[in-house]
Amino acid sequence: MTWAFWLTTLIVVATPGTGAVYSISSGLSRGWRTGLVAALGCTLGVVPHMVAAITGLAAVMNSSALAFSALKWAGVAYLIYLAW
Repeated sequence: MTWAFWLTTLIVVATPGTGAVYSISSGLSRGWRTGLVAALGCTLGVVPHMVAAITGLAAVMNSSALAFSALKWAGVAYLIYLAW
C-alpha cells in the first residue's frame, strides 16, 4: 500500500461525515435528546448498506446492470409512493 492510500485513509477517517455534522448541530441547536435521535437515525441509515454488503447483494448489484437498474426503479417507485 502506498503512502497516498494511507494519507487518503487518514483524511477520510479523521474528518466527520455529514451524519456526524448533522447529529452535532442538532444536539447543539435543539438539545441532547434531539442530537441522540439524530445520531440514532444516521446510524440506522447505514444498516441497509451493511446488510447488502454482508449478504453479497452489493456484489450482485455491481456485476449486474439489470439487477441494479431494477433495484433503482423499485426505489423510485417507493419514493413516489411515499410522496403520494
